[in-house]
Amino acid sequence: MKRWFFVTAILFFLVSTPAFAQQHGDFSVLKMDRDVVEDVFVQGDDIYVKVDKAHWGESFTVKISNENMAGYRTWLSGAEEMPVKVYQSQKENRRGYTYRVNTAAKYVEYWMDGKPVLHLERAL
Repeated sequence: MKRWFFVTAILFFLVSTPAFAQQHGDFSVLKMDRDVVEDVFVQGDDIYVKVDKAHWGESFTVKISNENMAGYRTWLSGAEEMPVKVYQSQKENRRGYTYRVNTAAKYVEYWMDGKPVLHLERAL
């Protein structure tokens, strides 16, 4: 009985763990602060992050890399961090989403107030 329970428990964790990861286009969510981020919309290499209305006035910083939380790449501006704001136009289309971030990086991180609020990994 114990052996059956042990095997079942291992199989459950091996099979169900990937199911808990959220998939958005080519990206999997590694970390998401649900108090700040409501959703992620990905279209090709374009990423839009839906932000909770309480944080629409906040500044977000985006970092990209090919390593997990390290080896940050530079943007076209030459900086390792790119500031993005939340789109607040009267048009409903992307209202409440951050402006578009276009990248082919493996890892994409959104930071607010020095803390990561979203960490994405591109599937290979």
